Amino acid sequence: MSEQAEQTAIWTPGWYELDQSLVVGERQKFWFFQTPPDSISYSFPAADSCDFVFFNQLDSEKNCTVRYARIANIEHPTLGPLLRIDTDGLDYIFVCADGREVVVNAEEEPGICYDSDIEVSDWSVWVTLAEISEPVPNLA
Repeated sequence: MSEQAEQTAIWTPGWYELDQSLVVGERQKFWFFQTPPDSISYSFPAADSCDFVFFNQLDSEKNCTVRYARIANIEHPTLGPLLRIDTDGLDYIFVCADGREVVVNAEEEPGICYDSDIEVSDWSVWVTLAEISEPVPNLA
């Protein structure tokens, strides 16, 4: 199984605990859309040239491919570099490289940040992947 060099991916939240958590430095199994649905929108200027779009269970499980990869970098256009995104529970936590934790509602008012000083219109992040495997079977 040959591994590919670093490639880019977009992670756009579907909220409601439907998304994969991301942690810089960790290598794990990730699900990606084979064909991203039109409902996914993001504000990155070069997003159309990304290599992968993270799967978020809002679409059919038949529209995904599974690979192992290591998260090399996570970048949000407003928050800057991130160390991780925790998606377990009714709130998502975006942990910034500078130590800030931004808590975002993921159920009742998806995308609403609890910190009134932060205004974010798009929670999508740009992810650099490394050590990317060839596709593997879609088993949990």
